[in-house]
Amino acid sequence: MGSRSIDMQCWKCGTQLKNLLLPFSRYEECSSCKADLHACIACKSYNPSISNSCNEDRADFVLDKDKANFCDYYHANPRAFQKQDNSQSLEARAKLAELFGEEPIDSESSAEPSSPQSEAEKALAELKRLFGDSD
Repeated sequence: MGSRSIDMQCWKCGTQLKNLLLPFSRYEECSSCKADLHACIACKSYNPSISNSCNEDRADFVLDKDKANFCDYYHANPRAFQKQDNSQSLEARAKLAELFGEEPIDSESSAEPSSPQSEAEKALAELKRLFGDSD
């Protein structure tokens, strides 16, 4: 019995992954973004529209759908990648920022979390601005 292989896209970044040997190890990951591939979100049975997000009723509940797991019912989904269209969200955020007289948050800066110190400094500066407290 020879091993089978599959070509698929990474569920997280969309990178084309070629000749992956089946069955996947729990430790299989994307060569580009290092996302776990033996995860619910990359399985053919993944269905976020039902209560436990799995069409396989015999599978154990898994809390973190994007983390590696030991599910025996896992079947790699070669087309698990779903490009996110967040243009409506970005437009709504820009309108909200404009409404409150703030600078719109661009998608690059919102993807990377700021350090806690800079967030605290921003909050303090905003409080001082609001209450007219100038040292």
